[in-house]
Amino acid sequence: SRDFASLEEDVAAKVTEAISALPAADKITLENKEAVAAARAAFNALTKAQQALVSKEAQDKLTACEARIAELEKPDEPVELPFTDLTQDWYMDSIRYVYEHELMYGTTDTTFAPDDALTRGMFVTMLYRMEGKPEATGNTSFTDVPANMYYGVVYGTSETAFSPEGKITREQMAAMMRRYASFKKLDTSAKADITTFVDASAVSAWATGDLQWAVASELLYGNNHNELQPTANATRAQAAAILQRFATKIVK
Repeated sequence: SRDFASLEEDVAAKVTEAISALPAADKITLENKEAVAAARAAFNALTKAQQALVSKEAQDKLTACEARIAELEKPDEPVELPFTDLTQDWYMDSIRYVYEHELMYGTTDTTFAPDDALTRGMFVTMLYRMEGKPEATGNTSFTDVPANMYYGVVYGTSETAFSPEGKITREQMAAMMRRYASFKKLDTSAKADITTFVDASAVSAWATGDLQWAVASELLYGNNHNELQPTANATRAQAAAILQRFATKIVK
């Protein structure tokens, strides 16, 4: 018959194997939660003498794996926004989103200027950040854009002008988002009936399809007066909301 000591070692070895089979702590995901819990339960079921036979290295790994699971399950602490000029509830979540994801920054260390009009160049820079700042390739026909700027998903205000400093309208923003969606190989065929908006006749002919898509995709909404305001200048807060909706509803 085998002696008692070797049986003790066998029991401890099984637990050590279960711990060794776990990924390294920094590779742990929530899918490993049950396996980590099972390894801990098996270890806790050992006698003190048996636990002493499980190497310190294995015990430390198990503790580190548990700490990683706890970290993954912890709700994200919302970043404290440094801006003192945010007064409307409707844009708080969107501004927090674009700030946390480094898509938009403040106009100063303590101001976001939510109601300021956005320029065309600024909006494209935000799309560039959303895309992960790729290397700019190809040449544009625009004579008013620095060669190293990224304006790949954009149309000009004329054949040769992009007007980066020009204020962007809501329909221009919709058009850029639709082009960006196409660039990302996403389906952009959705169409909403925009004739229900009281100012539908103000939509530029070239932007009709873009606004139908933006409304269908819930990127743009009408205001309290059921106005789409297609040619109104888009504000920084509206841009933040559109970027958040695009990232969470369309790209997913």
